[in-house]
Amino acid sequence: MRIFDLISMTFKNLLRRKMRTMLTVTGVIVGTCSIVVMVSLGIGQTVAMEERINSMGDLTQIEIYNYSGSAENADQVKLNDDTIQQIKNMPGVAAITPYWNPPNMSMKLTAGRNDRYQYYLWGVQGVYSDTLADFGYTTSEGTLLEPSTGKKINLLFGSECAYEFSDTKQKYGGYRWKGMTDAQGNELPPYVDPMKDKMTLLLESNETDENGDPKYPSLTYEANITGVLSAGNGRDQNPYTVFMDIEDLRELYKAYAKQNKIKETTTRGGTDIYDYSRAIVKAASIEEVAAVDEAIQELGFDTYSLESVRKPMMEQMQQQQLFLGGIGAISLLVAAIGISNTMVMSIYERTREIGVMKVLGCKLGNIRTVFLMEAGLIGFWGGVIGVAISMGLSKLLNYVVASGMLGGNSFGGMLGGMGSMGGELSVIPTWLALSAIVFATLIGLVSGFSPANRAVKISALEAIKHE
Repeated sequence: MRIFDLISMTFKNLLRRKMRTMLTVTGVIVGTCSIVVMVSLGIGQTVAMEERINSMGDLTQIEIYNYSGSAENADQVKLNDDTIQQIKNMPGVAAITPYWNPPNMSMKLTAGRNDRYQYYLWGVQGVYSDTLADFGYTTSEGTLLEPSTGKKINLLFGSECAYEFSDTKQKYGGYRWKGMTDAQGNELPPYVDPMKDKMTLLLESNETDENGDPKYPSLTYEANITGVLSAGNGRDQNPYTVFMDIEDLRELYKAYAKQNKIKETTTRGGTDIYDYSRAIVKAASIEEVAAVDEAIQELGFDTYSLESVRKPMMEQMQQQQLFLGGIGAISLLVAAIGISNTMVMSIYERTREIGVMKVLGCKLGNIRTVFLMEAGLIGFWGGVIGVAISMGLSKLLNYVVASGMLGGNSFGGMLGGMGSMGGELSVIPTWLALSAIVFATLIGLVSGFSPANRAVKISALEAIKHE
């Protein structure tokens, strides 16, 4: 038989008993709706959870702390340039930068006539300037940090650093802050425009002589602000952080130590002054985070990443999705039983017809194909209609929850907290819709396999005699 004849015969047989076919398809529709909607609720909660974790920071970043960890060679573990290079060469590492603060170095920026406006730099961070873009830093003005050239020292301001300048000509410090207004309600700008005003960087002595004056002369440099960071971006979101290239900061400290006759090269904890207390690594992808984190810990360092929060939550979400999917699968199992019953009844009613087909020389494979196609079509159309209805139910659920028609997130609360994290309660991605249709079709084929074999095994002579 030609494929066209098989398809034609399949549709005729299904339409012969319209009510029975419709009821069987309805069973598949209910089963498909159940499994798709249940899984979509789990996916919705997973998406909401990932959005919440993403709001906490970059999931691909790992913080390294120089606490020596618990490795056997803990006393020899050092977070220095050699270690940073070793970590940089690890598979899965996209970027790395250490953070370094000079110990006990007094730094001050001045601007205006006679250095009227002053800003004490307590929060300077030395970083690899060429990695800031990799860690998500962007600027609202100017450009990101670059290594200094010539006599100018390059600095990168946090979004609120300009408000740290005080007016020394005013009483009580003369500070301004973001949102401060004058008597007319107009917002007051900072005293200094970091992108336009000329600034001087001073390294002042921390020691004083018997008269209370600085014991050693200050070191003076011309400061150049390369840019101002956008608000709330990057791994360190402190708006008052000032960044400097780590090599520039080291050179400044060496000059400062020489000027102030500082000979100590170790901190109170016994570590080298130029070693790093921490560093941040960016993995190439979320999938690489766990492996990179483990490799760094094997070196003897303590680490932290949002993966430690994300992983157990994802495992919990996966278990919940399996549970919800299992509930829906029960309905689809009942539908499979209905398909088998429909096909068995069809074979019983068409026994004589099967016998005639065999006597006329119809191949056994064609007879089996007809019954399998009938079962497969029932599953396919049940899956297609079920997915369409599921999408409608998904939109309705999301609308009901978003509109607060059931009292805020009370509906989400009844579903184990789903929807309480914001976002959509039900999410049906394309892969879920296609998978449901394929799964329903396979359920139909599997359910029709045994009846189809039964049809093939019927004796032609006995089938012809059957009334």
